[in-house]
Amino acid sequence: MSLSQYDRVAFDFAGRELVGDAVNYHPAADVNGPDGLLVVDVDGERYRVAESQAEQLDR
Repeated sequence: MSLSQYDRVAFDFAGRELVGDAVNYHPAADVNGPDGLLVVDVDGERYRVAESQAEQLDR
C-alpha cells in the first residue's frame, strides 16, 4: 500500500471516531507487523494508525 491510496480516513482513538487527512505512510516492518502505519492529521494534531484500523472515506 501507499499514501496515494488514502485521502480522508476515519479511525477509532480511545473510543472516539476521528476523521482526518492521511499525510504520510510508513511501510510495514517486522516490528509493526503486517500493517503499514498512516500518519493522519486531525485538526493540526498528528496520529499514527495501522492501515487495518483506518477506514478510507469517500470524497
